[in-house]
Amino acid sequence: MPIYEYECSEHGTFEELRPMQRCAEPADCPTCAQSAPRVLSATRVRQLSRAAGIAHERNEKSQHSPHVCSSGCAHGKPKAPKTTQPQVYRGKRPWVMEHG
Repeated sequence: MPIYEYECSEHGTFEELRPMQRCAEPADCPTCAQSAPRVLSATRVRQLSRAAGIAHERNEKSQHSPHVCSSGCAHGKPKAPKTTQPQVYRGKRPWVMEHG
């Protein structure tokens, strides 16, 4: 349910949690119970800190297949670039793939 802001003429703005169908209706002030109209306010997209938001997104992404860290985990470390050079066989018989 969304949170809407209303403004009482005596006590200022207050918030109320209500269904979208009732967003246009005035709300009663929690202090004096006087009917107050809704005021237009900025949308609250995220109320979490940046760090908490990143942690929440990471948890959502890994909920089906979590990554289990070990002593050799490389989180936060830059990955080494992959080499694109072809591997050359240096065995006795170049037409045979030996398993060592």
